[in-house]
Amino acid sequence: MTTEAISAELAENLIEFCENRGRVYALLSRCYETEVDAAFAGELAGEASLDSDDPALAEGFSRLRADLAGCDEDGLERLAVVFDRAFFGMGPRTAQKAFPYESVYTSEGGLMMQDAYSEVLRVYRGAGFAKDPGFKEPEDHLAVELAFMALLCGRAVEALRAGDEDGAERQLRAQLSFAREHLLNWIERFAADVRKAAEGGFYFHLATFTEAYLRADAAALTDVVE
Repeated sequence: MTTEAISAELAENLIEFCENRGRVYALLSRCYETEVDAAFAGELAGEASLDSDDPALAEGFSRLRADLAGCDEDGLERLAVVFDRAFFGMGPRTAQKAFPYESVYTSEGGLMMQDAYSEVLRVYRGAGFAKDPGFKEPEDHLAVELAFMALLCGRAVEALRAGDEDGAERQLRAQLSFAREHLLNWIERFAADVRKAAEGGFYFHLATFTEAYLRADAAALTDVVE
């Protein structure tokens, strides 16, 4: 993508590209924010298939939908147990855990609220973004980082609809920079820990899909802006 005028057709394609991506980022953010409830299970199970040229990604998204299709109260309770065990360390001391904070995976001591926390705060403030005040976890929580990406996707759509091509490019470049600096540098290790903790099922598949989607999206963004 360059700052030269782009065709109406290309602009519409980019709008669709960003809208679809924003929808996926928002759904993923919700998955890591809190336990799956009946309303969200129905929402995700009823989502249209992922619009992707990558068969593996489309299959991975369909698997998530299938995991939640017809999920009853007992099934939701089992998912909540896995969520609390994996992401909050609730359960046996020897159980595998996958704390969803960038600092845990990027700081020397594996501690929360380290350099990554300060760095994402700086990025958020520069972009005029603040996490939902009702969400009490730190800003380098995966749910917040994914929500930030969803926001930037929405801003790119707004710029494209307004004919602001330079603004759209800035938003797309900001997304690529954030993905490279604050998502891809820890998602592989985090996803591996989630799979160990989940031992199959929805959260196992969620971890696999999240890692694959972030990598594929960064590659797609690279093709668009570089």
